[in-house]
Amino acid sequence: MMLSLNTLCIIPNVPKYCRALISRHFSKKTEYLEWKENLKYALENHHELYLRPIRIVNPVHWTSFSRAPLQHRRLKLADNDAILQTKFSTVFSRGFEDLKVYLCNDVVDTALCPLSALSVYLTELREQEETLKEGLSKYAKNDIPEIYVAALLTNHLLSCLVYGNEYLISKDYRRKPPLCPCSNNDCGKYITYGETGVGHADIWYGRPDVVVIPKPNNGYMVPLWYINEEEEDEEDEIRDVHPLEIKVQSKFKHFASQVLSQAITFAFYQSNVIKKRGIVPLTTLVPSLVLTPRHYYIILYDYKNDILLSSGHQDSSLWDDTNDCRLNLSAILHIWMVLNYKDFVPTLDTEVIHHFARSSNIHNILESQNLLEETEKISRKNSLVTSNTNDDDGCVSVKDIKDFIKDPHKRKWY
Repeated sequence: MMLSLNTLCIIPNVPKYCRALISRHFSKKTEYLEWKENLKYALENHHELYLRPIRIVNPVHWTSFSRAPLQHRRLKLADNDAILQTKFSTVFSRGFEDLKVYLCNDVVDTALCPLSALSVYLTELREQEETLKEGLSKYAKNDIPEIYVAALLTNHLLSCLVYGNEYLISKDYRRKPPLCPCSNNDCGKYITYGETGVGHADIWYGRPDVVVIPKPNNGYMVPLWYINEEEEDEEDEIRDVHPLEIKVQSKFKHFASQVLSQAITFAFYQSNVIKKRGIVPLTTLVPSLVLTPRHYYIILYDYKNDILLSSGHQDSSLWDDTNDCRLNLSAILHIWMVLNYKDFVPTLDTEVIHHFARSSNIHNILESQNLLEETEKISRKNSLVTSNTNDDDGCVSVKDIKDFIKDPHKRKWY
């Protein structure tokens, strides 16, 4: 039975701030139908994102994120070169189930705040798209400093997808505009700057560009890094190659060392925050985000089981490939679930954990240098005292991680 708008706005046992958000959002029937249609389309046309296990292969010289010399490999089967991966929709299955229930007008009490934030954003989607596209075009043409892009994407995408719009942009940016640099006269949002430094002087340390803090906050945060997207000269790589054989290369390899070290460090830090507050962690699989004006990448590190997953083999577009002025709705769903991961609890199958525990090799490296216990000292800091990767899949096949578990062939990293 469909709930009336009035019924939906007076749900019992819902925090007051969520009730206010729902009441404001569903005050107009036309708005309600607009977000519903957008969500329905997003689910029916969902474009899958794939996550692949990553192994760090070199002994690490501990340093800042920006100078971390990590070399990494992906996992494949030794005898038939099949690459192993898992689906984002499998890891975040709870999020997709909640969306389906929500679309049917049923109440999802456990995730009402993030679901309400998403529906508000989908209602305002056209306005947000225009604001972002106009601002990013201005950035590209006029070579505006990165902070303007960071502020634009934070104010008109990231913070909108969590209830409370709470975030911190690193105060280390040299130029810090006090207000959102978009051209929308109705915006005028103040930008929140703060200390985002995190790490350990004997391991890795540095500063995420942004930390997004969903409400109600009980210690869960998501770090994000903005990358300036510059076209790489790949002329030498594609010379004498038949046009049909040319593959689009992921840009991830150019900044992988930095963002992988950040993601791993922040996962350990998140563990320490939760432990200090006496909270039993909902999951040990902690996500991080990387954004460029055109693409996004997702990294997840399980600090307990030492499993590192990344979507870095593919340049996933923020924008709809069929319409350059429209946001990719699959990207919105992926980013929204990552930012609200405390509500949707990303998980790996028990068998996957059993077969892939310690596969990232970070625990082994830390133990060899007597530093594993030092990860418990990774914390926020005001001050804290490039590698070649193979991202070309060639003509190999791809297998789901669960299929590997049943496969007797030996695995190898490449």
